[in-house]
Amino acid sequence: MKNIVILATGGTIAGAGEQGKDIGYKSGSIKAQTLIDAIPELKNVANICVEQVCNINSDDVTSEIWIALAKRIEELLQRSDVDGVVIMHGTDTMEETAFFLSLTLDGFGSGAAGNVSKPVIMTGSMRPATAAEPDGLANLLFAVKSAVDLCGRSAQESLDSTCHAREGGHHLLVNAKNATSSWSNATGSSAVYVAFAGKLMNARLVQKIHANDLDAFAEILPALSCPPHELSSPPEPVLSEVEGSGHHHLVTAKKSFDISNLRELPRVSVLYFNADADAEFVRFAAERSAGLVIAGAGAGEFSRAWADAIAGAVAEKNIPVVISTRINRGRIVPEQLLVPGTIAAYDLPPAKAAVLLRLALIVTTAPAKIQEMFSSQ
Repeated sequence: MKNIVILATGGTIAGAGEQGKDIGYKSGSIKAQTLIDAIPELKNVANICVEQVCNINSDDVTSEIWIALAKRIEELLQRSDVDGVVIMHGTDTMEETAFFLSLTLDGFGSGAAGNVSKPVIMTGSMRPATAAEPDGLANLLFAVKSAVDLCGRSAQESLDSTCHAREGGHHLLVNAKNATSSWSNATGSSAVYVAFAGKLMNARLVQKIHANDLDAFAEILPALSCPPHELSSPPEPVLSEVEGSGHHHLVTAKKSFDISNLRELPRVSVLYFNADADAEFVRFAAERSAGLVIAGAGAGEFSRAWADAIAGAVAEKNIPVVISTRINRGRIVPEQLLVPGTIAAYDLPPAKAAVLLRLALIVTTAPAKIQEMFSSQ
């Protein structure tokens, strides 16, 4: 049997409250081993080792926890007696942690190409362990089974597998442009996924789409085409067909950020624009942040007052400002930017744009270089 390490960080899956109720619980109340012991079938699926990294509500996750988690995963993936890693995590920030891991796991300078076939799968639950019908144990079992299924496959084979598993043959966006030379030399990363409600989803594409439903996550697929006025600089996707499958899918050739010598990441603030929003929030955040992400209306738009405040942040504070959208579909491209010197998020939603910007800031503060990194996602 395969050897799977389960890393526990808390979340609703480890939550406890009044017996039989779905709300009013405290996240991160139950130790991981207690949850594992409640799934006797696991011992027939894989050899399980459990580690308690932390036991928190995922809203309390920090960049220090992210980095410590990534370093521990990297250590595990280097071991010949570990075939894959499953992470129990709260759902509120799961997509951000998953995206962070997908951008960093081969960025430790090791260049260990063998790691690409070892899956890293995140899971959690929408109901606490003490609910009348908890969903966490089923999600955890599914995550471990998925990890076992993906063990030993190449990154390409893993993508093929998940492509077949997705209903309707979804298409993944790929950018064939060369990444900036500031990235690590490792050309692949461990395959990072979210396993939830019977679906195995790509860390780059997954988003939490419902605050309450058990089926709370979905892959939000990137726009593969844009209106004519948007087409002068977006990266060109390259399609390839899985032989004999009839499915077209795309693979991202990206490189990873080196966080091996870091304890925390630069602080980035996400600001949500709404009608009549006070532009002083932009100025306040610019004083306290190394970078900003604007969740703009529509195609990344905002008021003249916000435009003036953003221009001031770029020109006077010399901090990078990324423009995203509060809408979960569509893309922002450089030609649409209202303020010169800002950065287009392309398909990344605000929360994930903040993750990438925090990592980009460990390399450079130059908007043009950061734009290259966003263009390559």
